[in-house]
Amino acid sequence: MGIFSRLRGNKRKDGESVRPNFAAWAAALLAVSSIPALIFTWPHVRRLGGDLREELLNHPYFSVQEIRVRAGDKVGGSEIVAIAGMNHGMNIWKVDPAAIERKVGKHPWVKRVLVRRELPRRVVIEVEEREAKGIVVLGRLYYVDADGLVFKEVGEGEKTDFPMLTGLKQGDLASQNHAIRQKIREALKVAEMMRQGSLALSEIHFSAHGGLVLYPMVYPIPVHVGWGDWQGKLERLERVLPMWNGKEARLASLDVSFRDQVVARIRKSRG
Repeated sequence: MGIFSRLRGNKRKDGESVRPNFAAWAAALLAVSSIPALIFTWPHVRRLGGDLREELLNHPYFSVQEIRVRAGDKVGGSEIVAIAGMNHGMNIWKVDPAAIERKVGKHPWVKRVLVRRELPRRVVIEVEEREAKGIVVLGRLYYVDADGLVFKEVGEGEKTDFPMLTGLKQGDLASQNHAIRQKIREALKVAEMMRQGSLALSEIHFSAHGGLVLYPMVYPIPVHVGWGDWQGKLERLERVLPMWNGKEARLASLDVSFRDQVVARIRKSRG
């Protein structure tokens, strides 16, 4: 601005000579001449910045020294770490939480998984495991959870002290659509209600007619309950069962699917 202000200033007086501002012109010339140099060196500056950033991110300071796993008793911490493909000493910036969640989430016992990086050197993997609530019998045995999801074949040595769910079809296991899962959830709901009433079930059968047939552990008789109104039906069952204490062998079955009544079918006598 100073370069041109002198030229636009007041008119010089007669006889006054014009003295150029050499300092201002020199500064302007230096500024203009430096522009090509900056343009030429900018890529180099950017490259240098990228190198510094890469050096920083790969510094040993950011190597993973602790992998903390929070899970239940179905999947071990070392197994989860192996599935995740992690190891101590790896760069924490190369840990992809979303990718690890997808890998670990494929384990049948894993319901939900959350992975997070805690800078500078810790990775935390939190796992919520599925809880088996019953066993679906379809040639083989399969665990089912409270959501009605058939999630895993029962392995050798694994627990089998759950209500057995029979009467389903192989196609039901393959599709696992909403309707099938809802049916299983309802059956498990009945099993839980019976358990709370001190009448655990050994088997729940899905009848071809659409209802449920219950097999209590302490009463070797089938109990037909139809579908729905579980509370009312189980209350009727609890009132009737004590009447048959010691005489269970005479019963062929009980049916509580009718409103306000219980139908007892007697075994036919031999001879």
